[in-house]
Amino acid sequence: MRFLSGWKESSFETYKQAYTLWGGNTVSNPEILNFLHQRFDLHERFYIKRNKKEELIGGVCVWNNTYIAGDPAIVHSKNIDRYPLSFDEIILPIKPDTRVILPFHSKFLSQINSQSVRNCSHLLDARRKICIVRSVSAKTRSSRNRDLKKFINAGGSIHDTSEYSIESLFSHYQQLFYQRRGVRVNTDCLQELMGEIDGLKFGKILAMCDEPCAIQLMLRTQDNQRVYLDGINTGMIMQYPHLSIGTLAAWVNICAGIAYGKSVNKNVRISFGRPTAEYKDYWCKQENLYRCFSF
Repeated sequence: MRFLSGWKESSFETYKQAYTLWGGNTVSNPEILNFLHQRFDLHERFYIKRNKKEELIGGVCVWNNTYIAGDPAIVHSKNIDRYPLSFDEIILPIKPDTRVILPFHSKFLSQINSQSVRNCSHLLDARRKICIVRSVSAKTRSSRNRDLKKFINAGGSIHDTSEYSIESLFSHYQQLFYQRRGVRVNTDCLQELMGEIDGLKFGKILAMCDEPCAIQLMLRTQDNQRVYLDGINTGMIMQYPHLSIGTLAAWVNICAGIAYGKSVNKNVRISFGRPTAEYKDYWCKQENLYRCFSF
């Protein structure tokens, strides 16, 4: 099937060329893949596809010779999800205006690739969706900015994550996560990830009297077309329900993401993951995830 569909095994370097041309989100990013391959035995193999003119039109990394890299079936079985990356959606570096057969398994292919991959469908996986932040209406913008002004007038402030070291950021995040959920979160893997890959740390932190009170943990990757922001989780103090700091933590990060995208002249795709909580409906539209049928 791989031979007939035109995919040929390649090197990591050639896969990187495909990514440079056609992009991809966090789990198909070469830096992220290299980080994971150094730590897990995934039997990774790389495949590329060229058209009749020998132009590179697609690339894919495959784990265990079957699954597209990043598929949760492998992620969960290998305990890769101890690294809090978003594995809820896979965007592959495939040329948008081409049509290919993808001879590998996944149930989490992005809608972005759906028009390029012939052998995929969402009809048998109708429940699998991803929450992508939609355009913010003028009414929502006005309401949230009014709430933000109320927060600032009460002694609140907004800080960029760049103001904090990785160690300081995660120390505050641990405390706020525990206050929200009553569970201790281990941030060692997060610190390892951010310490090795530049540019992942992103976002804003809410503080009250200069002490952090809400952190929505965001990770950033980007290709030549888009900026990808993945909302991982939120920690916050629970003593300010009248100030809606959880909602404001999301709002300031959405604004920061949009502003960053404009500054680098790229589209921004902000993901809040699978539809596991009602609050996501306030910010997000739900997009289908696609299943690849491979024989």
